[in-house]
This record gives sequence, structure tokens and C-alpha cells, in this order.
Amino acid sequence: MENQRKVSIMIYINENIKDLRKIEEVTYGIEEEGIPYTIVRSKEKLLVDLATLASMESKLDVGIGIDENFNAALYYAKLPEDYLLFKRELTYRLEDARTLGANAACMVKGVPFKMEGGSQ
Repeated sequence: MENQRKVSIMIYINENIKDLRKIEEVTYGIEEEGIPYTIVRSKEKLLVDLATLASMESKLDVGIGIDENFNAALYYAKLPEDYLLFKRELTYRLEDARTLGANAACMVKGVPFKMEGGSQ
């Protein structure tokens, strides 16, 4: 299965999500850092499972999961199981969604994470 893994940050979203506007903010943060991403719809419901599956499908070992309540989490495959590096509710501030995406890209690039609001 190694050959099928993508060289991108994988974003696994629950299949019940219809409004992608908040998810677009996550992708903008990734794009700003110049890293590719792929969005996959999944039947998984648990945030930790979505994030873990996303990281396992990424050759970069970085994945974001987003559940049907717009809770989002960043996971890195080399971390302990079920250890979500960043967890955010995307329903409050769009900047938080963008920062989550940027931090996923920062992890790939090996540069410092951004603080809330996009500054370092």
C-alpha cells in the first residue's frame, strides 16, 4: 500500500459535512506554506480516527481530521497513538482554521509552528 500513499497533507473529513467553507480556511493555511494537500471524505466519525487515518495515508506522515461537528485535529504519524498535536473547533474563528492548516505545513517543512492568529 506504500505506493498508494500521497505526497501531500491528507485531510480526512466526515462524509456528513456539506459546507466546506470552514475547511477551505484550513486549506488556505496549507497553501500559504506551499505544501500540497488532498481532501478525502470518510465514514469515520471519531476525530482521532479521522486524523490518524489521514496521517497514515500521507507519505509526509501528517494528517488533519475534521468531524461532522467541525472539530479539527492535526496528527503526526510518529507521535504516540491518539496524541493529537493541535485540536480546534472550526466554528468560532476562521483564523484558527487557517492556523491549523499552516501548522500542518510547518510540521512538514520542519519550521516553528505559528501561534493563534497566524504570527510566529
